[in-house]
Amino acid sequence: MRRKRRKQEAGAARAVSPMRRGPLRTVAAALTLVLLGALAFVAWPRAPRLNVLFVTIDTLRADRIGAYGYARAQTPVLDDLARRGVRFVAAQASVPLTGPSHSTIFTGLYPPAHGVRDNVVFNLGARHPTLATLLRKRGYRTAAFVAAYPVASSFGLGQGFDEFHENFHEMPVPGQGAERPGNEVAEEVIAWLATPSQAPFFVWVHLYDPHAPYTPPEPYRKAFEDRLYDGEIAFADAQVGRILEGLKAAGRDRDTLVVAMADHGESLGDHDEVTHAILIYESTLHIPLILAGPGVPAGRVVPDRVASVDVLPTVLRLLGAKPPHELTGRDLVPAFEGQRLEPKGIYSESLFGRLNCRWASLRGWTHGDWKLIQGTEPELYNLTEDPGEKRDRAKDEPERLERMRTALHAALGRMAPGGDSARTVKISPEQEERLRSLGYAAGTGGGGDLDQRGLPDPRTHVSIYERVQSAMMVRGPTVERALGDLAAMTAMDPGNPYAHYALGNLAYRNGHLAVAAKAYARTMELDPDRPGMRLSYGRLLRDLGRLAESEAQLRIAVEQTTADDVRTRASLAETLIARGGLEEAESILRAAQAQEPNHVDVIRTLGQLLVAQGKPAEGIPYLEKAAAGRDPEPWIEIAQVRLGLGDPAAALQAVQKALSRNPGHPWALAIEGHALVLSGRRAEGVTALKKAVDLHPRRPEVWLTLARGFDSAGEKTAAAQCRRRAEAIARG
Repeated sequence: MRRKRRKQEAGAARAVSPMRRGPLRTVAAALTLVLLGALAFVAWPRAPRLNVLFVTIDTLRADRIGAYGYARAQTPVLDDLARRGVRFVAAQASVPLTGPSHSTIFTGLYPPAHGVRDNVVFNLGARHPTLATLLRKRGYRTAAFVAAYPVASSFGLGQGFDEFHENFHEMPVPGQGAERPGNEVAEEVIAWLATPSQAPFFVWVHLYDPHAPYTPPEPYRKAFEDRLYDGEIAFADAQVGRILEGLKAAGRDRDTLVVAMADHGESLGDHDEVTHAILIYESTLHIPLILAGPGVPAGRVVPDRVASVDVLPTVLRLLGAKPPHELTGRDLVPAFEGQRLEPKGIYSESLFGRLNCRWASLRGWTHGDWKLIQGTEPELYNLTEDPGEKRDRAKDEPERLERMRTALHAALGRMAPGGDSARTVKISPEQEERLRSLGYAAGTGGGGDLDQRGLPDPRTHVSIYERVQSAMMVRGPTVERALGDLAAMTAMDPGNPYAHYALGNLAYRNGHLAVAAKAYARTMELDPDRPGMRLSYGRLLRDLGRLAESEAQLRIAVEQTTADDVRTRASLAETLIARGGLEEAESILRAAQAQEPNHVDVIRTLGQLLVAQGKPAEGIPYLEKAAAGRDPEPWIEIAQVRLGLGDPAAALQAVQKALSRNPGHPWALAIEGHALVLSGRRAEGVTALKKAVDLHPRRPEVWLTLARGFDSAGEKTAAAQCRRRAEAIARG
């Protein structure tokens, strides 16, 4: 079911969903918590009594909220929160990406210091304590309720939380995967708040709804049909309202500090960027930041420029704690009393283009009214006079430009004294696919200095990325045009691994195997440390009958992937089976089966192994179990085995199940034709074989199946043509 159908009307009463509880505590753990609470009482100037409700709304531009001057907004909850508390007019995110930005918010450190530079391929280590870690050590109950995969606990943001709720929906449509709507998050939070406890709590709530694609539920879809992004924001605002009502119902509204902010904004076409991630203009860096609750004056508006890195030390100060000295961020509480904050340099960056497209890194430095963006060339803007960053002042202000560049480099030296580098972690193809399902890439940079000279500038190439993204989503009759567009993009930007990867993916998905093979090979040259890419390439080479090359790629993929990735290991085993390496394949599969007994790829490949070992009666049940999903090919494999056993009637039964899932599958039609001929229904069989030929199969194996079918029908010329076609495809 699509995301838009899962969301419910925000105002309707909802039943509480079952939620994952934290593990039961042992007596020893309870005693430990008591001891930690006692130590916390000693360590803090006063015993911690205030609760913290920390709300981050993903992809929320500040200028789309009523309190920030947007007349068409329907954000009554956030607007009221601003009236009851302090609103920061000019808050800036550090990076326009979910994972890195949240890492900055919760550590009080910029990305070069905490090390998270992109989604998924980085992990926030335990050496930098998070707000949750600091508060749990001081006796707080801690719980997180998040709505999308880039902030999953496995990437380090789960540290410090007693409970971490991340019940994402897995979606097959790119741009709609590994997330859940805000109403589901809100229901879990409200149920948690209703649980009685004497200990103060820290609850992080993450809402993902304003993120693309913009599919608000009714009644927001109809009310905002001409501005769906605003509708998503209105829906998210309503969920915040429900949570605040739950807080009040639990009797904790008067002793709870509420923080509401965004991780980053959204370009919405500004500077030729459709969404976010690549550029670091204010469209994606200017974020709302509102605090309300005990110790926070009502109706205060702070005009000074502040940063998301300042939030952690500010929250700690409001709770009566002294922020750790190593934090980059500053305490903003003096501004609550009307004091002006001294201008302080604010760092920003995007390495997305560098890591995914081999473009130049973008780094920013904002001081007072002035903002520097350093890429291949510098840009300089006066944000007060030119908030839309339309007029580059770099040539008009050479001395200021040089001062700001010097300050930027000095700040980098302090944050990364050993030199700035992007230290990625191993990810599995499944993790990469989950990220890609949300519309993101997951490149590793392909090596080299982060500030390598001579690379293309993202500001001049962002339209290429947008065109690549659009082409990747294409289905149906416009695929050929999309393939042509992607080929043009790779010619225009030949050093861009993401463009080659996109071309390979679309070509493979639509049967252009030779085109896909060349695109994948080029991707591997440019960005070799991607096991998910190698898995696809290894599968493709196997489809082409290039088994030695397939084995080589898949062995590298196994070395590069995570230890729990059984999918890649099963694929290597499948190639080994095709090459006759049955003993090693069995060893790999048995180890994978011990890890994940019910993984469909492992089960299917075990079936293939047993058939190859001459045990078809044992192998078929494995293939039938693998066929329980939507993939028609296990049934095709069963039909092939049945044909090999001389049972065309059983083969026909199996292949009909495959055709019921995909009526135009050429391999299924080829086997159907062969089985019909062997069943004495030659005319019907030849018709099915010719129908498969007319579909222009892309895999050599299908053409060889057709050749066997035509041979059985006595059509020797057609059989020879099919064999020649199989050989031509394998040669590329």
